Amino acid sequence: MAVARVVHTADRTLTGRQLASLLTPPAEGRFGYRELARAVREALLDGRVALRLRLPAERELASVLLVSRTTVTSAYDLLRESGYAHSRRGAGTWTALPEGQAPTVLGGFHDDAGATIDLALAAPQAPEDELSAALAAAAAELPRYAGAQGYHPYGLPALRAAIAERYTARGLPTLPEQILVTTGAQQAVSLVLTLLGRAGDRVLAENPSYTNALDAMRGRMLRVTPVPVTEAGWDTGLVDAALRQTAPRLAYLIPDFHNPTGRLMPAEQRRELARSARATGTWLVVDETLTDTALDVPAPLPFAAAAGEATASRSSPSAR
Repeated sequence: MAVARVVHTADRTLTGRQLASLLTPPAEGRFGYRELARAVREALLDGRVALRLRLPAERELASVLLVSRTTVTSAYDLLRESGYAHSRRGAGTWTALPEGQAPTVLGGFHDDAGATIDLALAAPQAPEDELSAALAAAAAELPRYAGAQGYHPYGLPALRAAIAERYTARGLPTLPEQILVTTGAQQAVSLVLTLLGRAGDRVLAENPSYTNALDAMRGRMLRVTPVPVTEAGWDTGLVDAALRQTAPRLAYLIPDFHNPTGRLMPAEQRRELARSARATGTWLVVDETLTDTALDVPAPLPFAAAAGEATASRSSPSAR
């Protein structure tokens, strides 16, 4: 996305109160300029604040945080010097990452060999033996499809059938006709937002949430209503109140090992949120990309099955 578009799009601007709600306050209670720069940098690195968002005006943020404008000015200067913010005269200051560097988490983590593991990326190296076997099996099947025209806008029929069978085995009866195969998670989210959302519609989203999904919402001029997810998980009473007060057209949820907190939503909370969404006529867009990361607990049921809502909108890693 071009910087000029980001800078001049009002929907991509954080207010002072929005930014303050995303920052972890220092132990001493009040921000100094170094603590403020650190808090913004950490919020940017762990996904609470998206890239290329315009930061609030210095005077506005100073008023919200009850600090001097000089404190905010110095913090913004420090962010610019370290590459975590860019500015343009008359256009404000927006978030960035240092040029030529990948996002990393503060502190770092090292394996037994001393190599650095980047915890900002959930993309481990592919297992070579399994990958080779999968590619060989796929190559053996290729002649079956090479003679056809190869145009399957909803996905290869055999793949749609296999995905439907997987959903059924997991507890949600599904037909191949209900499956759309896309090129990735981001395309799936974008397609759903385009189909169900119109410019100006409200969409409820967790805070923090998957940064690229939030970018897709803003790119379609949807108005995001945030609801917090903390270390304790979801407050269904708060979500219900937000649904009833704002009546959003869509609600984007990540109940399975939430990104970035890792929380798993209990079954009862799923049922409560499904009832609340049905009462307000809100489409639920449930991102189940991380379902298969269950390591020490059973893999959760699909949200629609656990909630008892056969019509709930769902989005899964397999279907993408």
